[in-house]
Amino acid sequence: MKTRPTLSVLFDWDAVIRNRHSGFYTFGTGLIDALTRITEDVQITLFYQKRYAPVSMEFLSNLDTRQCSRLRSKECPFKFRWIERLWEILDLPSLEFLAGYHGIYHCFHHFMPRSFGGTKILTVHDLRRYRLSFLYEGSRLSPFERAVKRADLFICVSHATKKDLCSIFGIREDLVHVIHLAVPSNFVCTKDQLTAMKRVLDQKGIKPKRYLMAFSSKDRRKNIVNITKAFEEAYKRLPRDTKLVIIGRINKQDRSVVKKIKNVVSVGEVDHVYPWLRFSAGLVFTSLYEGFGLPILEAFSARVPVITSNCSSMPEVASDAAIIVDPEDVRAISEAVLALFQNRLMADELVRKGERRLKDFSWEKSASMTYKLYKRCMQGPLPKQS
Repeated sequence: MKTRPTLSVLFDWDAVIRNRHSGFYTFGTGLIDALTRITEDVQITLFYQKRYAPVSMEFLSNLDTRQCSRLRSKECPFKFRWIERLWEILDLPSLEFLAGYHGIYHCFHHFMPRSFGGTKILTVHDLRRYRLSFLYEGSRLSPFERAVKRADLFICVSHATKKDLCSIFGIREDLVHVIHLAVPSNFVCTKDQLTAMKRVLDQKGIKPKRYLMAFSSKDRRKNIVNITKAFEEAYKRLPRDTKLVIIGRINKQDRSVVKKIKNVVSVGEVDHVYPWLRFSAGLVFTSLYEGFGLPILEAFSARVPVITSNCSSMPEVASDAAIIVDPEDVRAISEAVLALFQNRLMADELVRKGERRLKDFSWEKSASMTYKLYKRCMQGPLPKQS
């Protein structure tokens, strides 16, 4: 006789599926995939706005039958922002009315009710709007701050993020659990995809292993100006066909600087990062702040060396498997770039260390830790925020 699941969890799935290129998507889909593989006694309801149903269905279609049997979908007919405005002053509509009763509500962003019959868990990905406030002037912080105030327990994706959360909001450390992210198990490419990637590179005049990778974002946090300036300086001592390839959107203020530098190629957002990394000579990920820094692990998985920053979570993720630099020091970044190309032994050793480091992170491990926290929530009274 089939046993009934002992844990009923409501997922803030809307935050996950809004943007496939976001860290939320990687986090949420990786966690769901692993959770539904490692245990049979959790029933998870994916709660999201109706307009995101096609994206959710596409993800679910890639799961096997056993995994899908542990999942339910609940579409919300109302816009979440309307509900959040009501929650500023009322307990209505209740989350139970909208999605049914569950023992645990796991919030991934800031859609947090005033009250809930079970335990409210908030995953905090980063505190960049507080640590780099000069980049986020005019940001609306109140929804997140309300979510922090209303949560019962917290999950942070790194010890660095936990430290930020506790110091900025005065949260007790015993209420905050650190559960790292990981690279998806399908973060690989087929031979056909790699062959297609070679054609793309050829069309753009880029030679395999003759370019460095960097990521950009519209909020300037990825430090793309310093990276391109460092590349420009290093380029003086590199072969003429060496290039810097930038993936992601570039802020308008940064775009004018980037355009002036030779051999920099911006390709915008891409669906598959792996082939770009795989054919690169290395990743320059000297961000000003990261809550975790998943591209570091992605580069390890693609077997390329990494240059990263000495701040926030990046040393925690990279450990000794990357060149660590001050992201504000253009000369230091430039020298690290030269080292990747000119010191083959060092670059190869970084790749080996990266492969070993990657073994410390897996979605199965993260899901197991999350599952244990869920079980703890159902076993009796929990410590509360004062």
